[in-house]
Amino acid sequence: MRRTQRKNPSQFIGLDSLVDIVSNNVGILIILAAFMALYAMLNPIRQEQAEGPKVENRPPEKLLIPWSHPTNKNHLLFVLHGNRVQHLDMKKFFVDLAQRAPSANPEPLNFKGEGVDIRFFPVTNQIFCMEYAPHKGAGENWLEAEQAGSRWRTLLGRYTPENYVLFFWVTPDSFELFREIRQNLWEAQYEVGWKPAEPGKPLEVCNGFEGATSFSPQ
Repeated sequence: MRRTQRKNPSQFIGLDSLVDIVSNNVGILIILAAFMALYAMLNPIRQEQAEGPKVENRPPEKLLIPWSHPTNKNHLLFVLHGNRVQHLDMKKFFVDLAQRAPSANPEPLNFKGEGVDIRFFPVTNQIFCMEYAPHKGAGENWLEAEQAGSRWRTLLGRYTPENYVLFFWVTPDSFELFREIRQNLWEAQYEVGWKPAEPGKPLEVCNGFEGATSFSPQ
């Protein structure tokens, strides 16, 4: 008689456990695949947000730095105040100064010119200062200055850019006008210098420490 072989229950138990493990792993893989698909859908949006808005490629803009530089040219002095351009004519002042007798202790000199008061005063034997006080409303407004035959046009026709530098004191109410004038002068090959000025206060320049560079073009 044949002996009937009994099946070992442990074999079924091991097979059932293997099926459970495989099923669990497949389930985990499906969940991971779902998460990866969801991440792939969201990732372009996150990347676009991280990069920010796209900026168009533009050519670099030139930055003009107004460095002062020395020059051997003569100077024409102007004041821009209240959107008016005023030439400071120094000829009469220097004629008056030259006619004064030399003195070991020079006294301050006050001079009333056309549209400006000038005060000349010594600081030491080698250093002296000059203050310019423009009269209110002196000079030409810019609409007048642009007309043919104006004093501004006459000066530009008389004093060439090869021999003259134009220097401006500019009050805050005339900064925009100065930028326009300076650009026009640059295009006409003039060298231009400038300093800011406070309305109602004298414009001072001294020789000595900064005398050589007081009216330097920029």
